Amino acid sequence: LSAAAPSKSKILDVSYPVVYANSAIIIPFPKEASRAWFGISSFQFSVWIAIVVTFIVTTVVSWILVRVNSSRLGVKAPTLGYWVVFYFGLWTSQGTTPRGSSIPFRIVCFVTIFGIYIAMNYFTASYTSILSTPVFKTAVNSIEDSAKSRTVKTLLIKGSSTDEHIMSSSDPTFKMLAYQMRRYPERRIVNALTVDDISTIVKDNTALVMIESNAESVIENSYKINHKCQVTLAEKTFFGRPQVFTYPKNSPIAKAIDYDLLLLHQAGLIQYAEKTAKSQNRCRVSDLANAQAQKIAPLGLKEMSGSLVIVALGMAISFFIFLVELIFAEMKKAFARK
Repeated sequence: LSAAAPSKSKILDVSYPVVYANSAIIIPFPKEASRAWFGISSFQFSVWIAIVVTFIVTTVVSWILVRVNSSRLGVKAPTLGYWVVFYFGLWTSQGTTPRGSSIPFRIVCFVTIFGIYIAMNYFTASYTSILSTPVFKTAVNSIEDSAKSRTVKTLLIKGSSTDEHIMSSSDPTFKMLAYQMRRYPERRIVNALTVDDISTIVKDNTALVMIESNAESVIENSYKINHKCQVTLAEKTFFGRPQVFTYPKNSPIAKAIDYDLLLLHQAGLIQYAEKTAKSQNRCRVSDLANAQAQKIAPLGLKEMSGSLVIVALGMAISFFIFLVELIFAEMKKAFARK
């Protein structure tokens, strides 16, 4: 059972279409992306800008309101630095409580705490979801990506129906691939279906194009050999066409097989088999990511790396401020002596 290749029509006859199949792209199994800075992706960039602007505005407004109210009462008002620390404590839920008797100030605090409650709860939920879902960055996701990529080398099985279609097509994407094949003829290989482990061919920055059903079969075989996913399929398929039986030219059994295939189609048995057939690609990236997201598993170092980076930055900044305070204290003592 295979796709009909036009170049073989002179020596072979083909049967009535049995099933329809797509071409797929086998790529190296991607590594998980680093999660060190994934906390930033919990909000869009515009939201982070809005949060910073809100923080600055509420800090300045509170400082002005309390300063005006304190001047009327004849008491000393807290500095702007105090309000920066105060609202930073609110945003990071450190238990800071509003102080002061000014009603406008209390209104500002109330609406700020309400906004912080919504923003931080959404951030927590979004960040937790990001940490629990693995993120894989594949080399290519479609035949268009493969044609345009300057780093990924696309391989074709020489003489296959996909190879013949790409080499003779007028489609812009396929023309780009055909140009690459003519420029690098070694990329049209013939041994893809005869090797024991397809990962020996598809490695580093390479992508192999073949029928999806064949691709799933060689991926399964590679998994059994290596006991882990070395290769997988790109998410998008292309070039759907019928799979047929081939026989020698003018074969006497051709009409009988075509008649039986027609009966199977009319009875709906082939359509039923297509719907109930299960994919054998246990290395599909989307399935693995979804399965991992549904598991309740303890977070590892790679998931918590973002939090550790933030802690490290906080400690570095605090140490820097400590040094600045020491320098200013020494300068203050020096001026006092004079």
